[in-house]
Amino acid sequence: MNSDDIKKEENIQGVEIIQKPKKNLRKMLVIMAIAGIVFFIGVKIIGNIKNTLFGKKQEETSEVEVIGEGSPVKVYKVKRIDFKDTLPVLGIMKGYKEISLKFQTSGLLESFNFEEGERVQEGDIIANLEQKDGLLKLKYAELEMENAKKMLDIGAIINNAFEKTKLEYESAKSDLEKTNIYALSEGVLGLQEVDVGSYVTPNDKIGVFVDITKVFGEFNIIEKDIPKIKLGEKSEIFIDALPKETFTGTVDTISPLISGRTRAQKIKVELKNKDGQIKPGMFARGLITTYEKNNALIIPASSLKKQEEGYVVYIVHRDEMPEEIAEDAEEVETVEEGEEDKEEETEIIVEDEPRDMGTVEVRPIKVGYMTQDKIEVEEGIEEGDVVVMEIYQDLADKDRVEIVEEQEILY
Repeated sequence: MNSDDIKKEENIQGVEIIQKPKKNLRKMLVIMAIAGIVFFIGVKIIGNIKNTLFGKKQEETSEVEVIGEGSPVKVYKVKRIDFKDTLPVLGIMKGYKEISLKFQTSGLLESFNFEEGERVQEGDIIANLEQKDGLLKLKYAELEMENAKKMLDIGAIINNAFEKTKLEYESAKSDLEKTNIYALSEGVLGLQEVDVGSYVTPNDKIGVFVDITKVFGEFNIIEKDIPKIKLGEKSEIFIDALPKETFTGTVDTISPLISGRTRAQKIKVELKNKDGQIKPGMFARGLITTYEKNNALIIPASSLKKQEEGYVVYIVHRDEMPEEIAEDAEEVETVEEGEEDKEEETEIIVEDEPRDMGTVEVRPIKVGYMTQDKIEVEEGIEEGDVVVMEIYQDLADKDRVEIVEEQEILY
């Protein structure tokens, strides 16, 4: 290798030595620039966080007492009310008495003096048989009695002979009256089963007379509701044919038997029917009062909790409500930096409303009467107590809850 080659090689190595430091410097500058950008962004983020945590809003809310978390609950405020439980029933109206009409003697049916459904007064003749023979016998007996009376007055016969003719007259009169059917009370003529002109005997039913001075609703009570029904219980009856009227009555009869097919028991509710508005066969609905108590403490059935020891409710003792934190909203003016033409932007800050919080007390109670949706409480709570409704989870003493809804009326 000559001297020129050596110089050339030295020059090449020198260039490489000079170029390497330049590349390292460029990398360092890039890294420093990136670090600067990251630092700037970090400072900006930290500043925002600081303003959020320790700014004006935090100063305003820092004075608010932190109450604590709690399960959301709906509550009912206990009050005394007049409580009544009723049992709805369906049935039909029937006459207080339904009497089969039969003659006491045989003969041809001469007339029916009333149409089906027509009103009949007490003592009216509903129907009669042909009476020609009966009238003749009665007239003959009457003449015989009158002659005997004259003979007795002049002493021509003894008193026993007169009495005999008198008895014959009474017998003829009775036979004539057997050809009539009389209404024993006010009512209506039901079904007419025999036509005029037919020959009838004492075994033949010619129709039905219905006493409507009093009527009753006949209802079927299903087996599970039978223990609720007692004689004398008040009832309200509504009749579809008389929609503007409400009738009151009492349970008059409870059948001792339960139907094997329907597993139901018949009851009868007696009603007065002075105006005769109610007709047998009308469809009726009823509400039978099964329990009634004035000034009773009633809670929703959903408030009751069954435990091994008995029934309990969850009483809520309210915290004292904090004062209003601030106005519902306030306006804050903000101005962006570096703008010569300053524009005002309005930001609405809505403060959180105070929470209605309370502490739970598990309290045992004594239950009186129970329905599907209401419970009468005999012991354990007082008027004004607040109980949890719609229990979805078990609660314990001292548990914290948030009242989201309060109800004061039971529906």
